This record gives sequence, C-alpha cells and structure tokens, in this order.
Amino acid sequence: MMKQLTHLVFTALLLSVVCSGCERLSLQTNRQKDIILTKTEKAISAEVNRFAFDLFEQVSCEDKNFFISPLSASLALSMTANGTAGATAGEMKKILGFEAFSYKDMNGFFRTMIRELSEADKLTEIGIANSIWIREGFPVRDAFKQLVKTWYLAMITELDFTSPLALETINNWCATQTKGKIDKIIDEIPARMLMYLINALYFKGTWTKSFDESHSFRSDFYPDEGASQKVDYMIQTEPFPYTETEFARVAELPYGNQAFSMVLVLPKPGIHTDRVIKEEMDTQTWNGIVSRLDQTIRKLTVTLPKFKYEYEKDLIPTLQAMGMELPFMQGAADFSNLSPVTGLYIGLVKQKTYVEINEKGTEAAAVTVVGIEKSSGPDDPLQFNVNRSFIYIIKEKSTGSILFMGKVSFFEQDPVQ
Repeated sequence: MMKQLTHLVFTALLLSVVCSGCERLSLQTNRQKDIILTKTEKAISAEVNRFAFDLFEQVSCEDKNFFISPLSASLALSMTANGTAGATAGEMKKILGFEAFSYKDMNGFFRTMIRELSEADKLTEIGIANSIWIREGFPVRDAFKQLVKTWYLAMITELDFTSPLALETINNWCATQTKGKIDKIIDEIPARMLMYLINALYFKGTWTKSFDESHSFRSDFYPDEGASQKVDYMIQTEPFPYTETEFARVAELPYGNQAFSMVLVLPKPGIHTDRVIKEEMDTQTWNGIVSRLDQTIRKLTVTLPKFKYEYEKDLIPTLQAMGMELPFMQGAADFSNLSPVTGLYIGLVKQKTYVEINEKGTEAAAVTVVGIEKSSGPDDPLQFNVNRSFIYIIKEKSTGSILFMGKVSFFEQDPVQ
C-alpha cells in the first residue's frame, strides 16, 4: 500500500542503533551518555553501517516496500561466520564488513553492542537475543558452542527435529523474544536441516515529543506510482533536528532520552525515492547527515502517517547479489569450524519484521534465521514426495506392455473415500 513510505521512514530506524553515537543512560536521571567504543570498535561500527546501506540498497532493487533490520542480519550471519573456514570465511567477513578484523574483534564488538544497547535508555525497550537449535545427534564443535555462548550470549538447545514439538518450540522462542509480534519464523523443518542460528531484535520507544491523538486526521498519501491513497496522519509542531541534502529533506524525531531516534528522509519535490537511495544512501553521505542533524535545530510541523507493517524476505538471493556466494554452495562451503561433518552449507537465510508507528511512539521487531543443511551424499535417501500433479503408468516388466496410464491434476473428492 505504501510504496514510498518505508523508503522515507525507515532508512535509519535500526541502522542508527549500531553507530558510535548511540547513548547510554544514567539510571538516576536518564540522561544521555555515549557508548564508549575502542578505536577498533569504532572502525567495525563504520563497516557494520556500510553493510547496512549495501543491504538496504540491494533490497530496494528487489522490493518496492520493505522494512529490514541490518543489525539482526549482521548478528545472525556473524554468529554463523564463526563456524566457517578458508575462502568461505573470507567471503562472509568481506561482505559483512569484517575483512580487516579478527573474529575476536568482530565478536567483541557485537558483545559490546548487545550489552550497551539494552541499557541506553530506560524509556526505550530494547531486546536482543540469540539462539542455536541443533538436530539431535548432529555433532557441533565444543569450541563453537563456547564461542557463541560467550560473545553472543546464545542459548543452545538440541532438539528432535522430527518431532512436531521442535517447530513449535523454535517459533515460540521467537514469539517470546518479540513480544508476540513475530510468532513464526519457520513453517517446516526439512530433512536436510541440521541447525538453526537465530537472532531476535525488539524495539519499543516512546517519542520524546509525542503527537496529540486529537489532532490526527485522514488525508491523501502520494505513492511513487499510481493514484493517491487515503491514510491516517498524525501532526505536531516542535523544534527538531533538521538538514537538507541535494535531493532530500531530513528530520530527526527522538525517542525517550534521545539515545534512539527515527530519521525521516523525504525526497524533494520531483525527486524519486529510488534516486535518493542511489545517490545518497551510503555511509559517507549518512555520516554527513548525522553530523549536520547534531548541529541544526529547526521548528517543524511534522505530518507523519501512522500504520502497521509486516515484511518477510528470503535473503539468500540478496546476499548472493552482494557477493556472498560460497556459504550457499553445496560441496564448496567450508563449515569445518562448526562441525566435523562435511558437506555443510547455508540453506536458509530469512528475515521477518514488524513495525507500528503511532502517536505514542514506535514498536518494531525482527527475527533473522540462518539454517545449516547437509549436501546429499550417495548414501542419503533422495526425497520423492508426490504432493503435486503427477503421471502414473502400470506396465509389465518383461515385455514393456503398458496396461494403464493416468494423470492426476487434482482430486475430485477425498482420495481415501
């Protein structure tokens, strides 16, 4: 419904939480207090944001409307990267932004962010949780288990993947971590699936300057293409950080103690959203925008749609387009630091998100799941599941005589009757 809306509103909602300008609270006063990063962590933070904008740009080439969490994707994929070796490790680290850093540096950065983000503002609720679900009997190296427990605070559980309870257990964990906003991340557990690595991210922030519900109204929204649409708007007039670029006007709406904020990027009249993304949604331009927002306050009348939106994305084609290919290749991926079992590869990378924006604030959630599968070997059973249209023939073997031939496109009645 809102082709332009997510491009305008969400550029920085979850991108900004990984930058070095995140704040930490004082429990007594709830004042802003910057998260202190080391020189190496600051460099890694910049690369994490580079990955965020690369991911944002690639998804924008694939979908008109979307809402992603680069941070959730980074956490799930970085956790997984610790199990890789050789060229597979090099490729994952390069695309994720850690090519110049050690695993210890990468893991240490995320450990800092997991700890500090949740303490940044007592008026803003942040939940970051990681889990690993292992098929019963699949051997995982103790060193890998210890690593993800230590650095990512991951919960590790071994399950009977053949039991219906396994699917329910995994989905229930996601629902709990996202306050019920994402209650299902997987629909089934394939026979070749050996492990799931999952990140769940939850955000609930109240506006520092809330909107008055009595002033909300319904009016036209103008999408990139097609006729105008009627949507619900909220409105307020207050001083906000504001700046402009060549192609867009930019305002920042803070939450709570202003540790977190939503940055709204509105293309100037006559400028298409896609042009803003192509020309200005990169780390260099973003850093300039953030710097100017910190310096300029202007009285604005902000009119903003209020809405709920859910999104689901298979990220494997997206990551492949960005240059991450080896981890998904059967027979080529190297996960020897995860398990002594050979033939492992990533068979699933999926993210589901939720966002609601209203007069009080914003609630958002994301779950990213990475699934590890095993390539079929010569002794592995080949799945032959007759669950779609098929042809069937009855014949005599020695002569080849065909007695009957049939095609099933649908069942006219219950086939067991």
